[in-house]
Amino acid sequence: MRKIVIAILSLMFLSGCSLFSDEEKEMKQTIPEITLKSSPNTELKATRCGFTWLGATTKAYLPTPKEFFKNEKLVRVSKTDQVRVATENEVRMGLFKKVDLDSMQLSLVLDSGEFEQVALMERDDGRWEFSVPQKSGKYMYLLDEGYQNGDYEVSYYFGLEISE
Repeated sequence: MRKIVIAILSLMFLSGCSLFSDEEKEMKQTIPEITLKSSPNTELKATRCGFTWLGATTKAYLPTPKEFFKNEKLVRVSKTDQVRVATENEVRMGLFKKVDLDSMQLSLVLDSGEFEQVALMERDDGRWEFSVPQKSGKYMYLLDEGYQNGDYEVSYYFGLEISE
């Protein structure tokens, strides 16, 4: 009887210590920190719009650029600024497993709904960086993070406004 009680208490303890996977908690680790080179304290808000995680696939609503610009307050950026993206290079999955970031892709969402690839450069400190367009206007981006050779993927969208 004593062994059964110890086994049950041990299982409860391990469950409380995240032995089992909690995909929402895991995906929170992937939320990118998007800042400006000229103003590191200014953060651009990223919204998750889809994921493939532990076999579950969800494609959340991705607004059109027109809808996005209408409902979002955008951070203003000068044409000479650069945007920095930081995310976890390793996501903890329960107690024993970790998955590594192995790809980052950034796309500009055009008014037509098509996507245009944007050059995203990895820096020495593990952050990523890209230059903003030279033309004034509002821009919407889609950031795709890939973990464990594409077994785990998360997408986020964000925007900015280029001023004169």
